[in-house]
Amino acid sequence: MKRTPVSIFLISTCCIFLLACNPFPKKDRHPEVPFLADLLKDTTKFIKVFGTEQLSEVAFLKDERILLKPDNSKLPFKIIDIRGTVIMEHTFDWELPFYIDKQGNLYFNREKYDYPDYQKQEAFKTVVFKDSINKKYAALDAGLADSVKFKLIDDYEIKLLEAYGLKPCEYQTVNREKCDVFEVKNNVLLVRQDELYKNDFAKLPVAPETFDDKVLIRWQNGKLPSPVYLAYYQVTGHKFKCSDMTLPVVIRLKGQNYLFTYSFGLFLIK
Repeated sequence: MKRTPVSIFLISTCCIFLLACNPFPKKDRHPEVPFLADLLKDTTKFIKVFGTEQLSEVAFLKDERILLKPDNSKLPFKIIDIRGTVIMEHTFDWELPFYIDKQGNLYFNREKYDYPDYQKQEAFKTVVFKDSINKKYAALDAGLADSVKFKLIDDYEIKLLEAYGLKPCEYQTVNREKCDVFEVKNNVLLVRQDELYKNDFAKLPVAPETFDDKVLIRWQNGKLPSPVYLAYYQVTGHKFKCSDMTLPVVIRLKGQNYLFTYSFGLFLIK
C-alpha cells in the first residue's frame, strides 16, 4: 500500500515522540542496591522514631519540635520534641483556621496559644472572609432578584475588606491565589483563601542526594496509564532505591540527621 506524505509525517512524528519520551520500561540499573523499605529494617543503620499512622501531615518546626496533624477530626494534633515528649496536645475545629506564626504562636479554635509552652491562651478574633460573605448571602431575603443579591453582596464585601485594609480580588477565575491572605493584622487573624492551614514557623527538610537518574520500570493501569519510576538515593553513605513518589527527605534535628517519608515515618540515620 502506498503511503501518503501525511501518513509518513504522522509515523515520523510518533517515532520522534516515542524516542524523545522514552516510554518503554527498563530494568533496574542497580539490583544490588536495597529498596528503602528493606534498608529501614536494618537497625544498625536506621532507628524508627515514629510512623505516620492516623496522620495527615508532619511539619518540622524551627525550634526543632515536630507538629503532628491527625487524619481524623476527632483526634488531637500534637507538638512533640524529638524524644517524643508531648509539648502541646489539643483537638481543633477543622472548619476554622489553624495557624502558626513566625514566632511559633498557635492560633486555632478562635484562640491564641503563646509560644513556647503554650500555657497562656486567650480568645482571639478570627475573620474568614468567605464564611462572612456566605452568611451574609444566606441571610438575604429569598424573594430578592439575583442581580440585587449580587449587588448587595459586592457592597458588603467591599466594606468588610475595607475595615482591614483590603480590596476585592481583581482575579475572578485564574490566579486568585495572588489575593490569598492568611496573617495576623491589628490583633485579628485574617483569612482569605480556601486552605485553612498555614505554618510560618516551619523548618524545611531537603531532598537526599541521588546517585543515578531515575528509570521508568512500568506503567500503572488506570483511566490513563501513569508511569512508575525507580529513583536512586544516598544519605550519609547509605544507598537505597524506591518509587520516585515516595519522596524521601532529610531533616537535621538536634545535630543529627533524620530520614522522613509519609510511607514509612521518621527514622534516625546512624
